Amino acid sequence: MKYQKITVPLVLMMAIALGETAYARMYQWTEPESGSTQLSGKPPVWYRSDVVGPRVFVFENGRLVDDTAVEVDDDVRERMRQQAFILVEEDRQKASEKMVKSQELKQKFVKEKPSKTEQATRETTEQEPSREELAAEASIIEEHLDNEDENQDNSENKLDELRTIIEEWEKAQTESAKKALE
Repeated sequence: MKYQKITVPLVLMMAIALGETAYARMYQWTEPESGSTQLSGKPPVWYRSDVVGPRVFVFENGRLVDDTAVEVDDDVRERMRQQAFILVEEDRQKASEKMVKSQELKQKFVKEKPSKTEQATRETTEQEPSREELAAEASIIEEHLDNEDENQDNSENKLDELRTIIEEWEKAQTESAKKALE
């Protein structure tokens, strides 16, 4: 299982910023290979198990509620382990319920809001334009396209003029630099 590396101050700032999620349990341990502190909302696999792993601190509501360096009897250890993984499963179920609800809301929103093509189709079927209106629209479109061609030609001419001005300026700068070096 891969855990994201997060520093303690960053997690505390996130917990304060999110407010509502501050009640969640956080499991903290140090990776032996890298020496980096790991934080997760899920218990590591070795948490309170027979498998030896790094020391785990458990925080809830900003308070330390468990430290695996503290020895507890087998019944308490097993109960704590079970409770940790039950909480994770409950969180998964809540998340999947929220996902289903969000999908339902999204589908409802999409159904209620017609797309632009549907709106255009409705508008065109409601009012069929006459031949005169279509001809007028066609002439307007042709004029617009002609104006675009002229604008494009003008833009190209302006670009050519700007290029010429820049080349002349660069030549003048080069000449003044040569004179300064002599």
